[in-house]
Amino acid sequence: MRLFIARLVLPVIALTLTATAEAKLKKGDAFPFASLPALNGKGTVDMTKYKGKVVIVDFWASWCEPCKIELPYLNNLAKKYKGKDVVIVGVNLDEKQADALTFLKAHPVQLPLAYDGAKKVLAEKAEIEVMPTSFIIDKNGVIAERHQAFREGDGEKIEKEVAELLKK
Repeated sequence: MRLFIARLVLPVIALTLTATAEAKLKKGDAFPFASLPALNGKGTVDMTKYKGKVVIVDFWASWCEPCKIELPYLNNLAKKYKGKDVVIVGVNLDEKQADALTFLKAHPVQLPLAYDGAKKVLAEKAEIEVMPTSFIIDKNGVIAERHQAFREGDGEKIEKEVAELLKK
């Protein structure tokens, strides 16, 4: 009887795990743009207005060590592409907004910053599991790349991807 149940249940579990792994937003999927509260508490960051541009949406948190390197890099990238059809948005996932604001005092950036504490809105739809996670989205709102973590060489790779999308 146990063998029968194991043969019946295990494939169902494996199928469920496989379906869950494949459900993650990936290259070629439409990005679920959203309007989120601004991290500074003043107004909102409405990402829906960025359609038609190349968009990088970067999910980060104050406790994330690679974010200390990635956010300043993205800030510099935004300066480089200022006036072109590129927008970089940071989405903070800290449970306490104050933690993110403290982080930004030590690592200031001038990007549009949204707050999605405890993965309530966008991060859940984007299925964020690793920090930082960023999406590079083409002018049609389609995910061109999904990057998880931030390692040496990732900055150059991201910049190359953005430049290619701008040519299209």
